[in-house]
Amino acid sequence: MINLASDRRPPLDRSRASWVKSPMAPIMHPLIFSVTVSSVTGECALEPDPTASFAPAAWQQLAASVASEKGLTPFSAAVLYRRWQQGLAAVAVDNGSIIGHISCMPIFHQPTRSRAARALHGGQPMGASVWPMIDMFELLTGWTHPDWRKRSISLQLRQQLLAQVRSESLPRQRFFVSVTVGRGGSPVLARLGWHTIAWDAIPYVGSLIAQNADGKSRPGWHVINHAPYNGSDVAALMDTTHNWDRHCFLWVSQPALAHQLNDRLQAAVGRDLESWRRAWREAALPTLIQAGYLPVLFG
Repeated sequence: MINLASDRRPPLDRSRASWVKSPMAPIMHPLIFSVTVSSVTGECALEPDPTASFAPAAWQQLAASVASEKGLTPFSAAVLYRRWQQGLAAVAVDNGSIIGHISCMPIFHQPTRSRAARALHGGQPMGASVWPMIDMFELLTGWTHPDWRKRSISLQLRQQLLAQVRSESLPRQRFFVSVTVGRGGSPVLARLGWHTIAWDAIPYVGSLIAQNADGKSRPGWHVINHAPYNGSDVAALMDTTHNWDRHCFLWVSQPALAHQLNDRLQAAVGRDLESWRRAWREAALPTLIQAGYLPVLFG
């Protein structure tokens, strides 16, 4: 069993989890919660539980469950485990099984920002006064076991993970994005106070997480029969008959900051969107893919 010690860093059991590699240096501490169900209302509450334990096979089962749902980006058990080790994921556990999960990943931050800047300027770094010092994270792999859905577990996990990543010890110029195919996790994101932005309204930001497949062989998550949504904000339409089935939505935690980053990127590259996309795809994106990230590929 993986037994979380007081420092919340579980030891590796290589005899039963050979896919688990040595954990990378933690960014934050792993988040694990047990589920308490009210005997009166039936409502679920998550409680931090650093003593909880579960078998290594729980990560393999989680990866298989995520892969079986067409609206979710598939990731390997090893990738899911390493994100959790780094404090970039939160899990809810019941009876030794993972019944809820959410993760995130830094997309536009110092390492990728520097790589893209150097690619655009012949290997020379850009001045901090020109290059936007705003970080963007993406929420990934929000999954809840079917028996536990519609009980606020996904919402609570997101709240806990976002609170950790937004802690005062980290830069404040930071926002989050998330992609939903169809309705998906849209209701949860709307309850968090997020909003949708048209993909073509912030194309420089959108290029960080999505590309056109254009018939080329590229690693990514292929989204078929769902066009990028370029309409008005749908956050207020959760309880209506809005047609969700034809679109892929871009949700943003802080629209103003997303627009600011887009404007700064546009200015930094001289309004050359194709050069920006090429520099990001060739210089920065490979480092994210190596860490287990999959960009959206439209078409």
